[in-house]
Amino acid sequence: MKPLRMRREFLPFSRPSIGQEEIAEVADTLRSDWISTGPKVARFEGEFAAAVGAPAALALSSCTAAIHLALVSQGIGPGDSVITTPMTFCATVHAIEQTGARAILADIEPGTLNIDAVRVSGAIEKLIRRGQGKRLKAILPVHLYGHPCEMDSLLEIAQHHHLTVIEDAGHAMSASYDGRPVGSQRASCSVPLLTCFSFYATKSLTTGEGGMLTGSAEAVEEARLWSLHGMSRDAWKRYGTEGTWYYEVVRPGFKYNMTDLQAAIGIHQLKKQYRFLARRTEIARRYNAAFSELDCFQVPESFARGDHAWHLYVLRLRLDRLGISRNQFIEELAARNIASSVHFIPVHMQPYYRDMYGYKPEDFPVACREYQRIVSLPLYPGMSDQDVGDVINAVAGIARKHMRGRVTAGASLPETWTDRRAEARPVPDAARRMESVARRAFDVACAAVGLILVTPLFAIIAAAIKWEDGGPVLYTQMRVGKGFRPFRLFKFRTMVPDSSGSTPLAGPHDPRITRVGRLLRRTKLDEFPQLVNVLKGEMQLVGVRPQLERYVRAFSDEYGVLLQDRPGITDLASLIFRNEEQMFLPGHLDEQYVTRILPKKLQLSLKYCRARTFLSDLGIIFRTVLGFKSPAQD
Repeated sequence: MKPLRMRREFLPFSRPSIGQEEIAEVADTLRSDWISTGPKVARFEGEFAAAVGAPAALALSSCTAAIHLALVSQGIGPGDSVITTPMTFCATVHAIEQTGARAILADIEPGTLNIDAVRVSGAIEKLIRRGQGKRLKAILPVHLYGHPCEMDSLLEIAQHHHLTVIEDAGHAMSASYDGRPVGSQRASCSVPLLTCFSFYATKSLTTGEGGMLTGSAEAVEEARLWSLHGMSRDAWKRYGTEGTWYYEVVRPGFKYNMTDLQAAIGIHQLKKQYRFLARRTEIARRYNAAFSELDCFQVPESFARGDHAWHLYVLRLRLDRLGISRNQFIEELAARNIASSVHFIPVHMQPYYRDMYGYKPEDFPVACREYQRIVSLPLYPGMSDQDVGDVINAVAGIARKHMRGRVTAGASLPETWTDRRAEARPVPDAARRMESVARRAFDVACAAVGLILVTPLFAIIAAAIKWEDGGPVLYTQMRVGKGFRPFRLFKFRTMVPDSSGSTPLAGPHDPRITRVGRLLRRTKLDEFPQLVNVLKGEMQLVGVRPQLERYVRAFSDEYGVLLQDRPGITDLASLIFRNEEQMFLPGHLDEQYVTRILPKKLQLSLKYCRARTFLSDLGIIFRTVLGFKSPAQD
């Protein structure tokens, strides 16, 4: 075992990522006429609503304020009840309590630790049997740690029982569900839907303190009346150039407004979210790769329809395989100069709620059990690669020291690129060698026959490309192949000449795509020249799609498995993501691809790789040729 390298300085659990842009904007605000709620708050609200796809947004003093206003503005008060999760920070339930309503807790899923829709239904049925169903007004799901809840089921329940849905997205800035950012509005949603964000110091987007409420224009305007003493006009509307001094108090409101000083920070934090998310995701991926090698740990779980914001990285200890408790584990991390924490002590185990409502730990067994084995590790954009490596080595070192039974090899710093390339050269046994030869013979035969049959079509496509702009017919680019060996990929050119740069990514309305190219991309005819790559032995018919080197480096563990074989023209992920271009939102396509799309494709490719057969390959080829799209699989 390598000696453990001890950190000289203490690594904090979280650290805000503030740059010169934020500092300059705050200084500009201090030199202006407005330091409280004014023009920069209005600008921040507008830009935030656009970023998350919400009709309207209201900037506030905290996420707690946003939850409280969402409840009050929807008429929820004394005698009412709201269903929420026990696995959350106390502020979620405090806000319900402050309205005079009662929080009805529903236990969590054992996988994501988010509120369980099945248990929500059970809690509602219990209220109805007790004759209390009419007082139930809302469901308040918490997107815990940055992983979105299974919203379709919760919205269906809410629609059936005519309930409001208020999302606690304090952890979920940059998370998305089914490709839609958390906080966006669904056209098909027939119930009030409001979302509450947190900008506390540890959050991905921070304003020091602060929050945001999003929802329909009507719902946000009603909340706005409550947000500043119930006044019909705030100071900006009263003292601005076109304002008037007169106002009326129309609600018994609160003092929940955000200041321009806070908004000045938020304006620039918002612009950095894609970069922050990319770094958080990269760190989480390194953690997952290292800790999944040790069977005393359970790494965070997710489902295919949810894109994780990675606000927190919560590792679960398998205490039956360790000789220490969770608390001792945290103490040993601190002794190695690594900060950590626990998120959260379940609400029903907190003295106030325990004593007020007579809760017992076993009332919500999943939350109680999982709480006893969770540890939150440092995760923030400013962590260096060395910081991440120090966390991995410290966690792995504690595991090796206290592991009961055999320790799985690995869980040190990730291997170098050269190490991964060497590792990816397996030595197959005789049966696998025979299977590989047979598969290769089939691929060569199909590619040869295919090229002969489609030669007339090739000529038509080539003529159309030439006729449109006179540029080259083929587009080539270096990709990573079997054993991490580079090769040149062939495709029909679909963009204007010399425009694709270093990335093949394109959004749904990319102006670089030609008219002929748009047709070729829609029908996937641009991929046909890769039959030549198959004949050359660089590709196969069915296999993971070949990628640029930078993507392979980012997902070296996944590709270390997948590129033990040749990449392919099509596979399960290619069918499910057949219309991949339509998934991109305005913004940085490369970061969206790395954080939202490629991880899901690799998950599907790995799943198929483990279970593939010759017959299943035939099915993939058949569906590809006929243009079928496989149903999404969670």
